[in-house]
Amino acid sequence: MLDFASILSVVLPVYLTMAAGFTVRKTGLLPTEVDAGVMRLCVLLLTPCLIIERVVGNETVMHPLPVLIAAGLGFALVALGITFSYFAAPLIGLRKHAGRRSFAVSCGLQNYGFVAIPIVTALFPDNGTLGVLFTFTLGVELACWTVGVGLLTGLSQAPWKLALNPPVLTILFSLLLNFTGLHGYIPKVMHNTFAMLGACAVPLSVLIIGASIADIWGQERMKWSIAILAPLLRLALIPIAFFAAAWYLPLTVELKRILIVQGAMPSAVFSIMIARHYGGHASTAVQCVIATTLVSIITTPLVIAWAGKAIGV
Repeated sequence: MLDFASILSVVLPVYLTMAAGFTVRKTGLLPTEVDAGVMRLCVLLLTPCLIIERVVGNETVMHPLPVLIAAGLGFALVALGITFSYFAAPLIGLRKHAGRRSFAVSCGLQNYGFVAIPIVTALFPDNGTLGVLFTFTLGVELACWTVGVGLLTGLSQAPWKLALNPPVLTILFSLLLNFTGLHGYIPKVMHNTFAMLGACAVPLSVLIIGASIADIWGQERMKWSIAILAPLLRLALIPIAFFAAAWYLPLTVELKRILIVQGAMPSAVFSIMIARHYGGHASTAVQCVIATTLVSIITTPLVIAWAGKAIGV
């Protein structure tokens, strides 16, 4: 049952692992020089192994239509969140070239991967729900590299091809195996190997996220207008669209669970990198990430418990 205490016991270890990453960076135990190598290892090897182990042969993602629905919702909800945040930004004086676009991307793009994965795994240990999460992220990735980056660079210059990154290609490959029936030819020993390697992906990535927050902590003086509006949008108003989709649309239980967890997520740390590399206002993205992450420690278990009970999953 999705009660507050049980959800808190699942969510808190994720944030404590993030705090551990923060601490080892501040103490020098995890130097910045190792970040690039660890993240390459996670993106190129460990995460693809996790995806293959959880998607290949998964009964909930064995047919194209449910996959398209999940991916379509991933794209639409992120695009909606970015658009809504863009038009809300002037309420606190943010204008174009002064953080408006970066604010929109940061508030609209939730931490859909390495923070959500351990929460989904712990709350819903069946492979089906996590498999649906990966199909949902197909749409999120496409929205990130088209709508998100396109808002910063102009849609004609958006590097949409970057949406075809190794994890996304692995999801597509795994789905192809499912759709063609070839998943049945993968030996058990390979599944076990993928499971062992994939189990390393999430804790390593969450540690690096915590270390990255340590790097940006205190770089900019927090603007209280951003510190208030960003959590209000990301953790209260935008989730309404996620929960409305779960409530009103005829979706599978697994996808409804994903919508609830995704709606409760803070801003993606990745939005800082997007702002830095594509002409955005990095300091605004930093403040959105820090503010929503801190507030989500309290709101995430509350929101998941409430929405799970209300929607009945």
